[in-house]
Amino acid sequence: MSDKQQLTFIDFFAGIGGFRHGLELAGMKCVGFCEKDKFAVKSYRAMYDTEGEWYGADISKLGADDVPQANIWTAGSPCQNVSIAGGRAGLHGDRSGLFFQFVDLLKGKAEADKPEWIILENVKGLLSSNGGWDFLEYLGELAEAGYDCEWQVFNSKDYGVPQNRERVYTIGHLGSRGRREILPISAESSGNLKQVVGGMQGYRVYDPSGVSSTLASEAGGMGAKTGLYLIDQSLTAPKLTEEARCITARYTSGTTKRTAMNSAVLEVGAAYPVLTPDRLEKRQNGRRMKEAGEPMFTLTSQDRHGVMLELQEEDSPSKDHRDPQKHTSEEVRLRNATKQGYQSAHHGDSVDLAYPTSSTRRARVGQGFAHALSCSGAVGVAVWNGKRVRIRRLTPRECFRLQGFSDDLFDKAASVNSDAQLYKQAGNGVTVNVVYSIGRKIADMT
Repeated sequence: MSDKQQLTFIDFFAGIGGFRHGLELAGMKCVGFCEKDKFAVKSYRAMYDTEGEWYGADISKLGADDVPQANIWTAGSPCQNVSIAGGRAGLHGDRSGLFFQFVDLLKGKAEADKPEWIILENVKGLLSSNGGWDFLEYLGELAEAGYDCEWQVFNSKDYGVPQNRERVYTIGHLGSRGRREILPISAESSGNLKQVVGGMQGYRVYDPSGVSSTLASEAGGMGAKTGLYLIDQSLTAPKLTEEARCITARYTSGTTKRTAMNSAVLEVGAAYPVLTPDRLEKRQNGRRMKEAGEPMFTLTSQDRHGVMLELQEEDSPSKDHRDPQKHTSEEVRLRNATKQGYQSAHHGDSVDLAYPTSSTRRARVGQGFAHALSCSGAVGVAVWNGKRVRIRRLTPRECFRLQGFSDDLFDKAASVNSDAQLYKQAGNGVTVNVVYSIGRKIADMT
């Protein structure tokens, strides 16, 4: 866009800035945002440089003259009242009804001051709420404000993040400035991954032309517990470096040993940070041990610190139990409302953790992708620890990644908010990758 005027936008119902980050990556500039939740505002201000920008705390208290001019207005308005997971009070519910406040601001603007584009995001349930009449009213309100609208259901897993998150995006163009259609936008990464060699997940070999398997948090052997990929040797060559890779808690370089008795290889299955490991009977307020992968305790001048290593025998890839279909220890069965009565989760599969004892829930297991994130963070992942498959909850960092946010942005949000708020913010957010695709299409047409 070097030869074009940079497009500007205002971020309504901003949350943690999924719209902002996606449109900024597409070359646009944010001139202001509106968000009522004080915790989300803390994350937003920590993640982005908002100095000098316009800010609106409560959309219900704004007038049209309060909002500065911009080329685009975005809004991921509250969806609880039209979601199939909620009570479905409809578009006029107390939360989803804030959409009308947004439209009133559009209607209150003079034609020359209205944004040329609007981008709205909502749950897929908006299309069916109240038998479809709510969506008809939704489009009618936007038409009265002067906008020709088109819409499309986007699934985040088709745009570079392994999350099955279907959302309807409505794109409106100001009718008085002509009609410009940008939809449909085709999926960017919908190819299927071809498995070349089977077996246990870490030893499977894939053709790398498709979508990767879901990444696990562990690093180290067995294809990083995710799988191996064919590489065309004619296109690559070994690269020598002067520095060795760092040894991490799950990476076993330099931390394996061979026993004298049977020459079996023992590898580190996990490493747990421990406080004062030399004083087993020490009375301690708070934890003395953390989970594998968590940071070490704060260093002090008095306490001693250690690491507990969980050693396990490294099995041969040729052993029968590498086939997950032959041993139930390599799967977890979860209650599911199907004829079979359960679903099996293997290493790398996502698991819906909400209402675990319910007999009416379906599709608890996601094979190769995560379920749509919720505000409670009730999404887990099945992980093979060398002996069995266990289920753990996704971390807030992983939830931010599933929404397309980089780790540096997450670290800024985590520095000012609790895990509970971070889970909520990720669940309420919009997927950055999807917004970027829409933003690039608009930028190319403008």
